[in-house]
Amino acid sequence: MSASREKKQRQGAGPAEKNVQIQQQQAARKRKTITYTIIGVVIAVLVAALLIWNSGFFQARATAATVGDTKLSTAELSYHYYSARQSIAMYGSYLGFDTSLSDEEQIYDAENNTTYRDYFLETALSNAKQYTALADEALKNGHTEAEIKENLDAQIKSMKTSAATNGHNYSTYLKAMYGPYMTPGVFEKMIRQTLLANLAYADKTTELSEGYTKADLTAYYEKDDNADTLDTFEYSYLYFTPAEVATKDDDGNDIDEETVNKEKEEALAEAKKNAEEALDSLKDGGKLADLAKKYDLADNAYADHTTTVGSGSISTVYQEKLLELDKDESALVENGESGYYVITFHGRERVETPTKDVRHILITAETTTDESGNMVEPTQEAWDAAKEKIESIQAEWEAGDKTEDSFAALANEKSDDGDGTTGGLYKEIAETDGYVPEFLAWIFDEGNQVGDTGIVQHSAAEGDYNKYWGYHFMYLSKDDSDPVWMRSARSTLTSEDRSAWMEELTSGYETALANGANYLGK
Repeated sequence: MSASREKKQRQGAGPAEKNVQIQQQQAARKRKTITYTIIGVVIAVLVAALLIWNSGFFQARATAATVGDTKLSTAELSYHYYSARQSIAMYGSYLGFDTSLSDEEQIYDAENNTTYRDYFLETALSNAKQYTALADEALKNGHTEAEIKENLDAQIKSMKTSAATNGHNYSTYLKAMYGPYMTPGVFEKMIRQTLLANLAYADKTTELSEGYTKADLTAYYEKDDNADTLDTFEYSYLYFTPAEVATKDDDGNDIDEETVNKEKEEALAEAKKNAEEALDSLKDGGKLADLAKKYDLADNAYADHTTTVGSGSISTVYQEKLLELDKDESALVENGESGYYVITFHGRERVETPTKDVRHILITAETTTDESGNMVEPTQEAWDAAKEKIESIQAEWEAGDKTEDSFAALANEKSDDGDGTTGGLYKEIAETDGYVPEFLAWIFDEGNQVGDTGIVQHSAAEGDYNKYWGYHFMYLSKDDSDPVWMRSARSTLTSEDRSAWMEELTSGYETALANGANYLGK
């Protein structure tokens, strides 16, 4: 072939080869584009999955426990977990629990090498079992969610109010209270279950309590040592403690241990000497109040003719010795290195005086707090506003049919005490119970008869556990309820039989933790 012909052939084939090359290049670019697109989609999916994972979406929905045939998600179990945690956190400083640390790095029981996380999980599983069984029982007995709707709405409203007060929205506040996996939907579901469970529990409590006859209660009293838990005891005591011993000198230096221990022994010996002198004085007819004054005892270091129901309310330091004494006999009881008690036993009896039932409506006077956060007594303006409100409630009741039912309805609607479901009722009150003095004084005023009403004012005293100021509108409902001993016997029997019932009720609900529990407490 000539050179010119070969050249022409190459020239004729050129465009086709170029097209092939272009097509190959385009195909390669397309493959790259598809590959990069696929990679991009995969990365986007992974990023989305990571974001969802970090949001707790999957963890919250994982199965954390099984209770019978019911599966509890991590979020649902966290309701019980953090409820248990909150009860411990309230007393954290006393129990050695630090909320700033994780639960699994804090020891709950050193002997069994269990952590607080172990304890909270165990408690959560136990509570979940009980609430599930009780809620099922409530539905089985014909209760419906319609019955609890008002209470449910009130609890949701209360939680939202608390959230706003603390500067949070509802959802964020729930996470702060019940852990990072809690949601409004889960919280409200768990509250519904709790309220249903409470209905079944209340039904059984009422059934048991009202089912005991006087003969049943008398038989219980006479059995074993039950009289010790039901009788009312009267006794007095003086408590002598050693003077405090300094462990540092005036310059702040440590005093040697031998000197400190010697001074402690001398202080304890002095406390014993004073106790023995007081005991001799009591035996010779001395007055306890005079002795308390002579030895400058603190108010909580003596009690003159105090009464209590049941020996279980008596200090274990001197309980056994007290029950060995004859009427008006005194004795000295050592309390280790802490001091010495001088006790006097005045007697015991099965009190037959009936207790009383009362309804009340409480209107509190508005208070403020000082710079230290302490509650400050209401102003006169606040007192006047509270009085005007309680008197308007009284006038509203008196303008109606003036029945106990109408009083109860007003209590549910207007009282600052209670949950709005009990009609302001307090049952089987004894004169020795721990209610505020004005409350008890009105109830046990001999001039008041069943159906009588009245208004009493209460001002908080220094050191009151439940500190409030306000007015009570009172209604005496019943004055011949069970005597104290029978009230205690009925309560004890109810508790024992209810526990047996709960054990039987929950026996069919096997429980186990699942993988979702691993997300709690870490």
